[in-house]
Amino acid sequence: MQILPMQSTSASSAAASAAATTPAQDLNNMFLQLLVTQLKSQSPLDPLDPNAFVAQLAQFNSLSELTQIRQILQKLATV
Repeated sequence: MQILPMQSTSASSAAASAAATTPAQDLNNMFLQLLVTQLKSQSPLDPLDPNAFVAQLAQFNSLSELTQIRQILQKLATV
């Protein structure tokens, strides 16, 4: 029985999971990265409106759901 180093195993699983991401997941990750960056760079004396964050998140979730519906319909159309 061969024992592989942890580093190569985690690197191969990371590569496999990176290849398995969907465009919707990529958009979700990008949105979250932008949101965190925006939160980190805001002024503590003049913070952004939290309602704007909720509205942005709701719009993004709607877009994600519509993208998933389109993908499902495309799969059904090819069957």
